[in-house]
This record gives sequence, C-alpha cells and structure tokens, in this order.
Amino acid sequence: MYGYENAAFGLKKMFTAQVGSIICVVLMMIPFIGVIGLIGVFVFTIMSLIGLNSAGKDIEGCKTAFTLTIVQMVVSVIGNLAGTGVFATVFSVVNDILALLVVRAVCLSVAEVMDQLNQRVVADKGRSVWKINLGCYVADIVLTILAVIPVLGTVLAVAGSVVTVILSLVAGIMYIMFLSKSYQALEN
Repeated sequence: MYGYENAAFGLKKMFTAQVGSIICVVLMMIPFIGVIGLIGVFVFTIMSLIGLNSAGKDIEGCKTAFTLTIVQMVVSVIGNLAGTGVFATVFSVVNDILALLVVRAVCLSVAEVMDQLNQRVVADKGRSVWKINLGCYVADIVLTILAVIPVLGTVLAVAGSVVTVILSLVAGIMYIMFLSKSYQALEN
C-alpha cells in the first residue's frame, strides 16, 4: 500500500460518508422519515471527520482540511444563530470560503500523492474536481452577496442559483468519484 494505509482508510470513510450524506439528505425530504435522515447526516458528518483525521496522518493537506472543517462547523453554527441580514450573509460567505478551502486541501494534496504513485489519471481528476468546485463556490458567493441587494439582486440570485445547484451537484459527484478512485489506488 505504499505506506498510505491511514490515507486509504480515511479516504474510503470520506467516500462512504459523502454517499451516505446524499442518501440522508433525500430522506430528510420525506415526511416522518426526515428525522432519520437528519440523524444519518450527523452520523456521516462524524464519519467524514474520522476519515479526514485518518487521512491526515499520511497526507498533510487532509490534516489541514480536518482543521478547516472544524472551523467551518463553528462558523456554520454561529451563522445559523445570526439569523438573517448582513451578518448571516457574512457568515454564509465565510462558510463557503472554508468549504472551498477544505475541497482544495483534499483534492490537491491527494492529487500530489497520486502523482507520486504514478496514478496520473486520478491526480488529474483531483485537480479537475478542485477547479470545478472553485467555479461553483465563487458563483455561490457572488449569488449570496447579490441576494442582499433588493429586487434585482434577489431575482438574479434566484435565477443564478438554479444553475449553481446543478453545477454543484455535478461537482459533488465528481468529488465522490475522486475519493473512490483515490482510496482504491492507495489500497492496490
């Protein structure tokens, strides 16, 4: 396994947590089952943190991503307490920036390891996933700021968010595929 046992274990946990979270988010939309989905999201969030922590033992960027994820969780809670308005917008933008930095740290550091192991296709996928996520997060941040502007900004933000949601879904699927290919490359 090239000395990346912790990383392989951690990335596999992160992959499982990402897939599980998507299923749970869908469950949250179903009446009476939504509570199970909410509990599942919490469980898979913990699983993802365990995976990041484990991968961080072998890959420095994953250790950074773990720390950023903890900070992001704190910012998210504070942002939820802020309610609406300018403070909520600021916390939302900070939360998006932290989420982007987490994806960047994971994708680029794991891609670097894949390069070292001559897994160029997987490494290139990681860099592509990072670039697509960068575009999605930048668009989301711009739309979040536009939403604060009365009427025209709100209309533009709502229209743009439809496109951003679709692109973010594609980026999320690509991220899951990258995690899957990465842990498999490390296990072989």
